[in-house]
Amino acid sequence: MHRYQTARLVFFSLLLAGSCYTCQYREAVRPGLEPSISPRPGLPGLPPISLPFTYQIPSAQSPWSGYNGTRLANREVGAVSSQESAVLQVEVRKEYGASIQIYDKVTKQSLINFLDLGRESGMGSYGGPRSFADDSPRWKGIGYNPLQAGDDGHNPSPILFHGFVDGWIYTKAQSLSWPHQDARKLPFFYEQWVRVDSNKVHVHVRLTHQRPDKTFYAAESQEWPMMMINGARKVHFYNGSAPYTGDAATLTDGIESIKSDGNYITHQGTPFGLTEPWMGVDISSTTTGAVTTGEPRLIGLYCPGFFKANYNVAAIIARENGEGSNTHTYIANQPMAHLDSDNTWYKSYTYVLGSEREIRNYVYAQERFTKPDFLFNTFNGRNGWIIHDGGFDQKEPFTTNNWRVTFTGKTENGQTNAREAKLISPYGSWPASGFKEIYIRMAYSGPPGTPAQMPLQLVWLLNSQSPDGTDDRYPNQNRTRFTRPTRVTAQQSIPLVVTNDGQMHTYKLSFANKPMWKDIIQQFEITHEYSTSVIPPGEVLDIAYFGTRNPGE
Repeated sequence: MHRYQTARLVFFSLLLAGSCYTCQYREAVRPGLEPSISPRPGLPGLPPISLPFTYQIPSAQSPWSGYNGTRLANREVGAVSSQESAVLQVEVRKEYGASIQIYDKVTKQSLINFLDLGRESGMGSYGGPRSFADDSPRWKGIGYNPLQAGDDGHNPSPILFHGFVDGWIYTKAQSLSWPHQDARKLPFFYEQWVRVDSNKVHVHVRLTHQRPDKTFYAAESQEWPMMMINGARKVHFYNGSAPYTGDAATLTDGIESIKSDGNYITHQGTPFGLTEPWMGVDISSTTTGAVTTGEPRLIGLYCPGFFKANYNVAAIIARENGEGSNTHTYIANQPMAHLDSDNTWYKSYTYVLGSEREIRNYVYAQERFTKPDFLFNTFNGRNGWIIHDGGFDQKEPFTTNNWRVTFTGKTENGQTNAREAKLISPYGSWPASGFKEIYIRMAYSGPPGTPAQMPLQLVWLLNSQSPDGTDDRYPNQNRTRFTRPTRVTAQQSIPLVVTNDGQMHTYKLSFANKPMWKDIIQQFEITHEYSTSVIPPGEVLDIAYFGTRNPGE
């Protein structure tokens, strides 16, 4: 369970940011970022931002640059390091695992919620087994959950290093197990680089895992990244069929209905697809002294691959609006990922303060990928793909090229069946008009009794569409998140008949005559054709490439 959802008890749903999109088709090259501008006298200047970012570590540690005496939850915030521009200030907080607070000078408010060490902003990571936290007082079933800020016992994650390099505030923290209360250190290290850039805050993160438990665990929904904003706010996003055109975005307050006693029923924690990689939270409409004329002021969150999203608004009835309050608005990028035991993930994201138009203009200027193009090798690994419903692979980082997956299936009523096992791509935003063919280069080996030609299928998902149905108790949410009917697999699939000889073959699939190949393609699945027959465990799929380029034989 994610601790960040309404009532903090919503079940998990079923990119490597530099990995699942590393090799994809580039439509636009990301321009250089402008250096920070600090016109107000007395603000320290920062060196220009250089690209690409190289994850440099300071040569020596430095003292924290300030102290914040504000009391939250009966204790002072404590040591901080800060940067500011003319319109915002960022504060990296030592006693919160180096979590970030952003103060908006325009609306004169601290934006990030700091009620406890499960709030804040940044990366929340999840892995197996689900029983990992069953000895915790309050979070049984949440599983393995290393967190930057700290744990449920109000213990902050220890800071191992703090310093400054090329204008960036650098920290390294050892994540604690969020659901426990005993400062339980996990072998999960959280390095963070932060700096201000005019109306933006750029963050780079390196997550390093060195877990003694080498078990291959199922993929879990990650928060890479998330943010929690003070107060009950309106959320902006775009999941329509005309991305990068300025088409009207969706605006929602996250409220499903109001009960007779005045309590709110909020939207449930169901993730959904975006077709532009950002979400924004209105910070002007409920704030004393805020700008109320012209376009609303937002805090936007952007990151590469932000196409599977979630949001929620909690404790609305309290009507609180401070960084130590319970009322908050949550948004997150929620990709599925296997949290491998010996892996390193590189992530980048940016906060943008301004109008929706300013946020989208910034997003439109970034590198984008208009066609799927996944090369599975030692550099890219899985490319953000996952194994669903029974299987394992060589784990990341790959030591050899190709993604080698073995389907094990699930055991029910004493019988093991791999028919529901499948491979699922990350969410993307790929215009169907831009390509009519997919090439898959792979080798297939079936268990004894498998036919010489094995009938698999490729299934796709459209934007604003639920893959597995919606909850009829939430009609307002469904109209907001899922404007299309639920996917019908028979209409959104194409046969993929593979040769059962263990040799590499290139398979070409054409969608030219498929009526439901339209608008924006959000996700792919490689799965078995529907049948009631049992497929025994042991199928091996060795995949080299998936995308629009012909890799040849």
